[in-house]
Amino acid sequence: MILDMDCSIVGCQRMTRAQALAFTASHPIGQVAGLIYDHAASLGIDPAFALAEAILETGWGTSGFAQNRHNWFAYTAYFENPGAARAFASDDEGIRIPLQDMKQQYFTPGGTYYADGAGMTLAGWAQNWVDGGPAHWQSACRQILSLMHAAIQFPAASET
Repeated sequence: MILDMDCSIVGCQRMTRAQALAFTASHPIGQVAGLIYDHAASLGIDPAFALAEAILETGWGTSGFAQNRHNWFAYTAYFENPGAARAFASDDEGIRIPLQDMKQQYFTPGGTYYADGAGMTLAGWAQNWVDGGPAHWQSACRQILSLMHAAIQFPAASET
């Protein structure tokens, strides 16, 4: 399966939980990869996308947001004011709440940032989410998804 900016990010699973854990095992984000996978899958968000987004936003889990605030998506942080990043009581909360908000605001028709129906794709997500501009985010996300693709064998569509 080729991962590009027209790929759907809802209603699909491009990797298994075991693959997500193996892919992140040597990085700090590995400690929460299972939670990211589980919450994303339960919300109908592609776990590969959710994991790539968390990797991108936290530098593979090395950021202070992730390590000190249980904030695995840099939720409510902005380039102009990174200190505005929300602190969560637990890793579970710091994964569940941002993913629920993403689902409601970005991936659900009628959501504030649904991108005129394109919100179900990586390109549609980038239209409204990205502080550094869609081109920067798309490039970085593509790199992470390419690393995933090279490192693991994505299941065939019939296996997901």
